[in-house]
Amino acid sequence: MMRRAPWGISILALAVFGSSHAQAPTAPTPARAPSVQAPTAQAPTAQAQQPPAQSMPAQPAQPQPVPAQPAQPQIVAVPPAPAQAGYSAPALYNFANAFARAGKPGFAVLNYERARLLDPSDPDIDANLNQVLVASGLPPETHTQFERMTAIAGTRTLAWLGVLGLLIAGIGALRVRFYPRHRRKFAVATLLGIVMLGVSIAHAVALWPIMHEAVVITKTAPVRVSPTLIEETLFVLPEATIVSTGAEHDGFVLVRTATGRTGWTPSTNLARIVPRQADHGNAG
Repeated sequence: MMRRAPWGISILALAVFGSSHAQAPTAPTPARAPSVQAPTAQAPTAQAQQPPAQSMPAQPAQPQPVPAQPAQPQIVAVPPAPAQAGYSAPALYNFANAFARAGKPGFAVLNYERARLLDPSDPDIDANLNQVLVASGLPPETHTQFERMTAIAGTRTLAWLGVLGLLIAGIGALRVRFYPRHRRKFAVATLLGIVMLGVSIAHAVALWPIMHEAVVITKTAPVRVSPTLIEETLFVLPEATIVSTGAEHDGFVLVRTATGRTGWTPSTNLARIVPRQADHGNAG
């Protein structure tokens, strides 16, 4: 009896413990939201720190800034002056045509006049010269009968004609003295030489005024009473006017127009038709 007591106690205790659990209702487990597993924080690796390489569109090359260049002054296109070796009538004629097309009648008339001195028989030079003068509001040039006749021969031919006439006249005069039998023949030769020399001298006399003529190359050339800027202006010469020059004083030149009016104007307003040695080759 004493041996079975522990077993009975144990059975009784288990029965009591089971009944207590059966009677106590179990509390309902509250519904839990589905758990979202947070990503495990990991130490960023070198690849995680750098964004994945993506193909970027090619950027157009940016133009490099160019430093601003200083504005260059606009230069009117003017043909170069003829060189010493090319100082001929055709060169001056073409040079004058270029100035006429460029709207510079003063330089055009200047070079037409120079070309006509070298080739007075060229009709195109006279035609273009008068055309420029008329377009500038100036009267065309006129020529005497003697100038037309000498223009046919040419300045160089007439110069050589004078030299030849001088030789013939000299030789004829000597022959008349030493050969009296042929006096009449040598007298005729002497007379012929004198005529030839006279024609050349007359042509030189006709050209002498041109040696002292000049052309107005500026838009206007004010002519004053005396060679100073403080004097009043007598009249104004337009561009391309041909004047005769006289005395010079302190940068001024005494000029005389075709109508006889005289006065002083700055020498920078003029260009001589026959250039001096100092400005030889300066065709404008």
